[in-house]
Amino acid sequence: MNISKEYSHLRESYEDFLEEIKKIIAKMLSKNEIPVAFEISARIKELESIQEKYNRKKNIVESITEYDDLIGVRIVLLFPEYKDQVIQLIENKFKVLEKSIPLSNPKIFDYSSTHLIVTIKDEWAKAENWEDHEGKRVEIQVRTLSEHVWAETSHSLFYKREENIPDVMKRDLSKLSALLEVVDEKMQNIKKNIDEHFNYIRECPYGEILKMDLNPDTFRRVMQYHSQNLYENSEKHNKILSSEIEANYNILNAAVLHEILQGSGIIGADLDSEQFISAVIKLLDAYKLDITKNQESQSVSN
Repeated sequence: MNISKEYSHLRESYEDFLEEIKKIIAKMLSKNEIPVAFEISARIKELESIQEKYNRKKNIVESITEYDDLIGVRIVLLFPEYKDQVIQLIENKFKVLEKSIPLSNPKIFDYSSTHLIVTIKDEWAKAENWEDHEGKRVEIQVRTLSEHVWAETSHSLFYKREENIPDVMKRDLSKLSALLEVVDEKMQNIKKNIDEHFNYIRECPYGEILKMDLNPDTFRRVMQYHSQNLYENSEKHNKILSSEIEANYNILNAAVLHEILQGSGIIGADLDSEQFISAVIKLLDAYKLDITKNQESQSVSN
């Protein structure tokens, strides 16, 4: 088999296929709001690595397309909670040919990613854009950030020379996997506590909001209360507006904003969201002007 010739012939087609798979996965993760540590990586195996693998393996293949890892995609997730969800999404989207999940060994510490060998579904091959990609396989790795750190470190230290590394050194690196597993757990717990905190802000009695500092979430609650839930703003624009109000009017507490709006007459007014925001800004301008006049008056008196 002329590996170099075959590789040269198929490389462009496989690169196109890999790019399409990468786009599909990126869109899938974005749609499901799954946070990743890095941009999804995708690679086609270099000719030198294929040649080495061919020479090393005892079972001779008739074509390099028989290798499952000819092309690969890696997904590195920020939090462990999303790993099972991502694997499920991949299994729903593609035809899974093989799935490899790392097994726990109580005698050693180990840490690795989940590997899936997938191909496109049969119905895809009938579509014009996919007909040339029927039968092509791609290896997808799904890791948490801590798993990625361990995998990359161990690969760099051990690759091609593992048999020459003393067991005590291997054991030291394996201990690191246990520490990284703790990091994963701690990060997951922190995320859980933060999520619960912001869920509380969204759902707690309004009176509790008035005991808190002004931030985008407490700001939204005050605005919704005074607009009778007519206030609508995207997360981005709500954050911008709350930051501007905090900076321009020096309002640091939710209770202060509430007191300014209370009794203003805008509650129950026939206003849409944009009109309500404009009315709030006018009230705040008046509030700021009163503060300035009082400060000037006190300065003259002194």
